[in-house]
Amino acid sequence: MADPTHSSKNSSVSRKLELAAIIGFVILNVAAPFVVGEMYPVTISPMFCDQPNQYCTYQIFDQQGNELDPEQLGLHLVYDGNPVGLGMGIEAKPTMHGFGEVPTMEQVENHIRAAAAKLNSAQFNSVKVVQTVVCCEDGCPVRCQFESTIELLETAP
Repeated sequence: MADPTHSSKNSSVSRKLELAAIIGFVILNVAAPFVVGEMYPVTISPMFCDQPNQYCTYQIFDQQGNELDPEQLGLHLVYDGNPVGLGMGIEAKPTMHGFGEVPTMEQVENHIRAAAAKLNSAQFNSVKVVQTVVCCEDGCPVRCQFESTIELLETAP
């Protein structure tokens, strides 16, 4: 016959281990967003609460027609579903514009010339930039999209 005190000791130890695991799990889930950065489901702002009417993306090509990374010139789009500056947890690389903003091609050209001068790379001496604007008109029954293109020659001095 089994000793009833022995099985109750095992049961008590396993219950303590279960309780410790549960407490550890809760502490980890509460502490992780503060250590790692904001993470779902703990965030200071509601996701996708902003509704921009327009945004733009860029494609950049060198003289040979090879596509370059827009992030190199600070023309990448930063949007993670949260309002700009909130809920990201990790700070994104600087970019020329925010989500919902569409700079003029003159502003884009000035920005590229300044960024190319800082990079001091022959890769950016002559580039073609395509700005694609996606917008929402009249409550978005139809999406509009249009492109503007500029060619910059000798952007670096």
